[in-house]
Amino acid sequence: MGVEKKEIVFHGIPASPGIAIGTVLLVGMQDVIYKEPENKKIPPSEIEVEISRFRKAVEKTRFEIQELQRKLHGQLAEREASIFDAHLLILEDRMINDEIEDVVREKCIAADYVFFSIIKRYTSALTAMDDKYISERVADIQDVASRVIANLQGFRRPVLDQLPGQRIIIARDLAPSDTAMLDRDNVQAFATESGSRTSHTAILARSMQIPAVVGLRNFVERLGNGDLVIIDGFIGAVIINPKQETQNLYLLKESREEKYYADLLKESRLRPETTDGYCIQLAANIENSSDIAQAKKYGAAGIGLFRTEYLYMNSSVPPDEESQFAVYKKAAVEMGEANTVIRTMDLGGDKLSDLLSAHFEPNPFLGLRAIRLCLQERRDLFRTQLRAILRASAFGNISIMFPMITCVDEVDSLIDFVNNIKDELKKEKISFKEDIETGIMIETPSAALQAEVLAEKVDFFSIGTNDLVQYTLAVDRSNDHVAYLYQPCHPAVLRLMANVVKAARENHIWVSVCGEMAGDPRYIPLLVGMGVNELSMSPVSLGSIRRIIRRIRMYDAEEVLRSALKCINAQDAQGISEDFLYAIAPDIVNITMKGI
Repeated sequence: MGVEKKEIVFHGIPASPGIAIGTVLLVGMQDVIYKEPENKKIPPSEIEVEISRFRKAVEKTRFEIQELQRKLHGQLAEREASIFDAHLLILEDRMINDEIEDVVREKCIAADYVFFSIIKRYTSALTAMDDKYISERVADIQDVASRVIANLQGFRRPVLDQLPGQRIIIARDLAPSDTAMLDRDNVQAFATESGSRTSHTAILARSMQIPAVVGLRNFVERLGNGDLVIIDGFIGAVIINPKQETQNLYLLKESREEKYYADLLKESRLRPETTDGYCIQLAANIENSSDIAQAKKYGAAGIGLFRTEYLYMNSSVPPDEESQFAVYKKAAVEMGEANTVIRTMDLGGDKLSDLLSAHFEPNPFLGLRAIRLCLQERRDLFRTQLRAILRASAFGNISIMFPMITCVDEVDSLIDFVNNIKDELKKEKISFKEDIETGIMIETPSAALQAEVLAEKVDFFSIGTNDLVQYTLAVDRSNDHVAYLYQPCHPAVLRLMANVVKAARENHIWVSVCGEMAGDPRYIPLLVGMGVNELSMSPVSLGSIRRIIRRIRMYDAEEVLRSALKCINAQDAQGISEDFLYAIAPDIVNITMKGI
């Protein structure tokens, strides 16, 4: 009879919530992608051949990343998809590429060694900067570099989307591109020694709903292939050789989680209204028409945000009118009478496109993005998109939404622009919905403070909380260094939002919330108390939010909001909302926030 292995618990960083019990598959990613290049001289006569070999490796890597994007298209949310745009920008850095080619020419050294040495110099300098945010982006550079070197050396990367059976991946590190390739059907969870909650690997894991724990120091050598482990992505624990009673406890937790989400699916057709009859429409955020099936599955009553940026990404040639028309028409037809809100392209900021490559933006979030780009420099693209949307409106209930509004003049210009295109279509005898609704996103403090005036000019508001929080508090929401300042319940943010909803009501237009707050249980009592008409979110969040709304009494939610608005800091305001939530929905809190 064998000796029972001792149960060991490692604590790391909870990167993606969820529980998994299974057997280990060790993946030594960086050890098998390529061999460390040697400092090898090449004859002067082979320099141009070597340069050509390097360029071909870069081009092949570009193709691989774009293929990865295409494969994952529709599976990842907007923010997660933009990670690979950053990878393409790294690959296209002319300063680095020119330096590599210059060194190959001047010193007659093999391209893989030169590339490896220069990238190592850059990453070492960035790592030494003692800036957590910058250090985390080093992983993206190394991910891209490993692909280029592997292509130079003819190595094939491990195939992580074709694993034998269900496994728990254990690795010293997982690159973002390798994480994106994981097959949810075969990968139960993963744990790594490196990484943080804000690393791109962690962000992707959450988007793909794969439980994950990162930052587990010196634990890989304690494991072997086939070992039994438990991953607790809620609290950041990895349990090696769990005792039977520990397994039973986690099996119970796992079954509770599965039952919870199965029950939510059964409730997907229930009306999302408070106990005293106030109904809030629940809509879905999507990026293409293929997402509509999932939105319907989880009971979305409409599409509250159809992001159109993906049509423009990774291409130097913009989509033409007919291809866009086909996409928008398909969405309109599939949604039928349900409203489909199409947001015009919000390019710029963290959403990059080859179409913007000529612009250097020292501060892209405050620069030429969204409507500013459309009205100032790419009216041609804007006109094509609006023609396609208007034509598609003849086939369903489509609304147009404009992002990143700052002032009244922009709205006046947009209305004139739309009216001119309507006149064009009439002359061409092309059908469209004459009374199509037009709305704006409230994402800037200036728009929120002028909501009373703006409400007179449009048919609806959609509060984009991600940017509204960022701009109100002057904090980069993607920078972990200042993450503690990103506070959705900051009194200034709550007051701006309440003012926007009040202005909408007084002008008899409807108002939606479509940022991350809309799908986060912690903030629902506050949003209900404001009296919003719609919450739009990722389809998988619809069930929990519906259940919460059905347990709230409107009067109580209004009282929660009044109390929160009296607070002088975000912690107290959020505490009031969370305490109320726990009182009416402890089951939801335990599953979605604690995992117990």
